Amino acid sequence: MKLYSVNETAAIWGVSGAMVRRYCKEGKVPGAVQTELGWQIPEGTPKPGAQTVRETPPTPLVKKILYQRERNNHFGIYEYIQVNLAYSSSRMASNRLTRNQVEEMYRTKRLTASFEPTKVDDIVEMMNHFICMRYVMDNVTAPLTVSFIKQVHHFLTYGTYADQNHKTGVGEFRIKPDKLGIPPQQINKAVTDLIKTYERKAAKLEQILAFHVQFERIRPFDDYNGRVGRILMVKECLRYGIDPFIIDDKRRGEYNRGIAQWDTNPEILQKVVCEAQKRFQNKLDTCRLMQYHRPPKK
Repeated sequence: MKLYSVNETAAIWGVSGAMVRRYCKEGKVPGAVQTELGWQIPEGTPKPGAQTVRETPPTPLVKKILYQRERNNHFGIYEYIQVNLAYSSSRMASNRLTRNQVEEMYRTKRLTASFEPTKVDDIVEMMNHFICMRYVMDNVTAPLTVSFIKQVHHFLTYGTYADQNHKTGVGEFRIKPDKLGIPPQQINKAVTDLIKTYERKAAKLEQILAFHVQFERIRPFDDYNGRVGRILMVKECLRYGIDPFIIDDKRRGEYNRGIAQWDTNPEILQKVVCEAQKRFQNKLDTCRLMQYHRPPKK
């Protein structure tokens, strides 16, 4: 992903460099990162206030999750999302780390050696997923944009084997044909149009699933499309107060079949999602009983 300096961004937006830095410090620029060279802003990032869709106020669940994150609360909903989404979503993409290993990595940033060899890429991908979800939660109430989606992909793929060997464009749409996706020259417009359509009538589960299906059919990236798409579904459910869900890796077959047959039989994917929502709700109920997500005192 191409990054612009403060001055370059200021020229594009028609504002001063000081204003760009202020936007970045206030967290109003999705994907902006601060480096030793100063703030770096992803290509295509809209000027704050230029979006047609306003940021959604955080729901009570989002507030609790962010509170748990700041308190480093183990066994709560934030950890549940981090560990289980990273494990299940990556497992569906052939990552072979066990749930216990993922949990150990998240809590201790260590991995106990096992008798079976472990791919370095599996470890890098999992740590990337944790970092990515933290970024997503920082922007959980913000509308979807092309730059945000690219940044999610960047976090997931940075430092992987595919990145180091230039087999995937990190944070960039693919430039080579894909037998399952649309032609590369159509990707940017297709994703942009998909976001515009979605943002006009979002806030229901059916729209989130329809967005996911179309996103997976476009296949905008060389790899990691599924993982990006599943992260976006969790984000959007949290954004709109819809019961979140994490697709179990054991339901991979039904999940893929649901995407393929969405146009004629949406019930397949809806059933998989409904079951996942029930599991998430059970976790919420457990946390309520154990008081792991007690809100801060005012």
